[in-house]
Amino acid sequence: MTPFAEIFHGDRILEIKMQSNEKNTFDFEAFVTFQQILNKHANNPNLRVLLFTSAQTQFFSNGIEPTLMYGKQESDVRRSVEQLLRTAQTYFHFPVPTIAVINGHCMAAGAVFALFSDYRYMVDKGGRIGFSEAIVGLNFPSIPTIVLQDLVGVKAARDLLFTGKQIKGPEAKEIGLVDELYNAEDLYPEAMKFAESLSKLTYNSSRGMKTALREPYRTQMESLFQLDADLFTKVILSPDGQEGFLSLIEKRRPKFST
Repeated sequence: MTPFAEIFHGDRILEIKMQSNEKNTFDFEAFVTFQQILNKHANNPNLRVLLFTSAQTQFFSNGIEPTLMYGKQESDVRRSVEQLLRTAQTYFHFPVPTIAVINGHCMAAGAVFALFSDYRYMVDKGGRIGFSEAIVGLNFPSIPTIVLQDLVGVKAARDLLFTGKQIKGPEAKEIGLVDELYNAEDLYPEAMKFAESLSKLTYNSSRGMKTALREPYRTQMESLFQLDADLFTKVILSPDGQEGFLSLIEKRRPKFST
């Protein structure tokens, strides 16, 4: 099964639904496929809005698939890190408004894709969002840090990153990390209703406003790309980073009683 489904609602709304596994983690194929889908639709003249959704109910996305980074050679880790950063940049600069429909837990790289959306609609109960890298001994790239600080302020961004805490919907809305909260039944219909309102934008308004909001980040992203790739690769390969990914793998292993 492909890690993403592409669903058009009319000719102006594209829904990309992640369906990679039960926790919607990103392996290398998922990063590549997501970028290819984005590139394929970027120049569609009819498109006005993108919905990023999840086929799962417990997880929007739990971030990087830990087996992608554990026990691998430096060249493989670097290749995966650079693909992650390029895919995230492609999503960040997607030329029409994007809406993340966060219907469950949204962690680490999954939270970065939510952060890089223009709008975030989240379930009011049963989901948490956070940048949990510090908990597993990792660092956090510069570019999403800048975007996070711009969104929630330096103090809130500092606390989220240093603690790695995973916050519930009401707290996320309070600090401005998400825009709207809805119960599980209403979340998707309300997000679609908003998407339909954005779909009425003209071609020039949809793309022009997005360019105005995102273009100021482009030079920073390119200038910091290699720094982020080098440092994240180094930290992942460090003993602390490998131990952190191993801990994530071990948490998924079934426990048998004796």
